[in-house]
This record gives sequence, C-alpha cells and structure tokens, in this order.
Amino acid sequence: MDKIIIGNPKAERAGGWLKLTAEIADAGRKDTCFYSVPLEYEGFVDTERSDCFLAGFIYPAMRKGEDVFVEGTVSARLLFNLNEYLIPMMSVCDPRLKRVRIEAAKTSDARYGDARAVGTGFSAGIDSFFTIQGHLPGKVPEGFALTHLFFFNVGAHGVPKKEGDMARISEQFRARYEKFKPFPQEAGLPFVPVDSDIHKFHPWGHLETATFATVSAVLFLQKGIRRYYVASSGHTYRQLWKFLGDGGRPDAIERVNMMILPWLSTESVDLIDDGNMFDRSQKTAAVADYPPARKYLNVCYGHDTLDTNCSVCPKCSRTLLTLEILGRLDDFAGVFDIPKYRREVRRRLIAETIANEKKNLFARHQLDLARERGVDLRKEVRALDILRAKMSEGCIHSFIRRNPLLKRLARRFFGSAE
Repeated sequence: MDKIIIGNPKAERAGGWLKLTAEIADAGRKDTCFYSVPLEYEGFVDTERSDCFLAGFIYPAMRKGEDVFVEGTVSARLLFNLNEYLIPMMSVCDPRLKRVRIEAAKTSDARYGDARAVGTGFSAGIDSFFTIQGHLPGKVPEGFALTHLFFFNVGAHGVPKKEGDMARISEQFRARYEKFKPFPQEAGLPFVPVDSDIHKFHPWGHLETATFATVSAVLFLQKGIRRYYVASSGHTYRQLWKFLGDGGRPDAIERVNMMILPWLSTESVDLIDDGNMFDRSQKTAAVADYPPARKYLNVCYGHDTLDTNCSVCPKCSRTLLTLEILGRLDDFAGVFDIPKYRREVRRRLIAETIANEKKNLFARHQLDLARERGVDLRKEVRALDILRAKMSEGCIHSFIRRNPLLKRLARRFFGSAE
C-alpha cells in the first residue's frame, strides 16, 4: 500500500510573511505544502508540530486509501482521536473513504498556555455574520468572546484545475481580503489572512474537504488561538440528525461538523461547531438586525464577485427572498440590485421554493418562515409557474428535453423547455 509521508516543518521569513512548509511524498512523487501568515502574527504559528499538515491530509489519505506517516511531532490527542474515533466514523458514514492508519515519529501532549485568541472566519456571508454578531464582547462570557477574525485561502476561493490557477486563486484571495477588511476594522477586531496551497491536494472540491482544510489553517496558528468557532452550514441539529438517520452521505462535509470537530481539537485549541440551533432563514433574520451586515453582506456564488452581489445566482436570490419575507429587502439595497432580483428571478424562485419544499431544506426553511410571518407566497405566483418548476426537476425534465415533440409542446405551454 502506498503511504503519504509528511516531512518535518520548516519556517522561513520572506516578503513580510512567515511561511511554514513541509515536503509531501505520495506514491513516489514529492511536492511541498505551505501555510503562511503576516509576520505580525508569527507568534501564533506552531512551528514545532505538524498538526496543520496532518489535518490537511486526512481526507486525501482516506479517499486514496493510503496510510500516513508524519516524520515530525503531532498532538497526542489529535493522533489518538484520529485513529480511534474520527477515521473509523468517517469510513462508516462515507463508503468512498477508506479506513487508514496515522503514525508519527513523535507525539506531544503539551498545551500552548499562551494561546488566548478566540476566533472565527469572516467571509461576509450569513453564517459568518451570524456567528460574529452572537459572540461579540458583552454577549458571551470572557474567554468566549471574539478577539480575532480570520480569512483563509484553503479552497473557498477556488480549487486549481490547470497550470496558472494557483496564482489566480492567490490573487483573488488577497483581493477579497482587501475588500472585506472594512468590517473587521469597524468592529475593532484584527483581521488575519492565512495563505496556503493545501487546496492543490484536494481535487475533489472544497465542499468535500472544507472542514479539514479550515481546521488545518487553525492548527497552523494554534500557539495563539485558544478557541475557534466554525460557522455551521445553515441546517439545524434536528434536520441534520434526520438526514444522518436516513443514511444520507453528506454532499458537503460541513453537514457533519458536529461529529468531526471534537475529534480534530488538540490540547491547545477547542474547535466549536456554531449555529446549528438555527436554520439559514432564522440566521438571516438575526443578521438583518445587525447594522454592519447591511453594508458588508456578500453571499454571491461567483468567485469573481467583489464589489457587489450579482443578485440572481442561487445564493443571492435565496437570501433576497428570505429578506423579502422578513420585510427587510430594501434595507440591503446597498449590497444587492433589488430591481434586478425582482425583474429576473423572483417569480421563478418563489415557484421553485414551493415546488421543492419536501426535498430542499433551504426551501423548507423559507416556507416555514413565511408561514410564521403570515406571508402567503402562493399569491405571488401562478399554479402554472409551480407546475413548471416541478416539471423542471428530475426525470420528467430530462425526458421532455430528449423528445423533440414534447420539447416543442412544453415550450409553447410554459414558454420554455429548459
């Protein structure tokens, strides 16, 4: 069996950043992986252990069915929990993931006692703002209130598919960081960027690997971070338990964060899955009452979106419909093109939300919120719109598209068969 070998970490200072690198040997090929942070935060960097690299390679090892050997030192707690609990659990939940063994040349159970920072990521989205506004000083006990916000380049800005992509992704990461800086400055919280190339080892996409990638960046800074809140994906505990009870394989790793994060914590860092008490619509309601979100909210799917939200992609339009149900749409006119939303997607989106209530959790969230608020979305669309939305999904839609006659009839009846 091939084995992934993670070499000893090496630190170097260059261009105002501290970079930690490790050689990665896999199936006879050698490469390097790095994490870096501005020198202002070099005291946060764990240069003694290889925990960040290990966390970043758990998913690739399990997906490939390869054991891992770490030539350096790793957290004793992390190593034990990976082998005894996390890896067996993940291999049962997802048949694509193989049960592998992690070994290290040395372990340490020492705790970095100077770590004091309490952090979370800031991406300007609903989940991000929800976690932040709920953990500001004065809202939670001392030691649990946020002291720092972080911005990681570990996959959310794109996964490389061809030569030149890594440079483009890095440029985008830095541009987005500059775009998002005004909110942390307004909130009085340091905004710490962490660059990395761990995502070049994750060709399966960020949805598959996000939790491990995020944790790897946190562990890179575990000499400074005591607690880290990982914002949940917008589903409640009840919904997630039902999903898991039905035997579903998570299409996004964040759906099982509540089962993963405890086993990725170390002696120094507590990783906390935050926000699963509320669904996305409930979170949006809370964020709508947070004034800074009206200036800085950015939920757009487009990786190139910086200045404004496109207002018509699935994430933008879903957020706008929720804000409309809440009666707060115009409050966010500074970050969305409201007329464009109303003109191009509103009616179709409402019809799709009604049509997909039973199979789409986000649609269910919005309809529950509408009922709670006394908003009748059915009055906003025709029965024909809902029928079309139902027919546009699954095998019926595919069958119509393959049949020229049915396609012409559908276009005449509905206006389009696409």
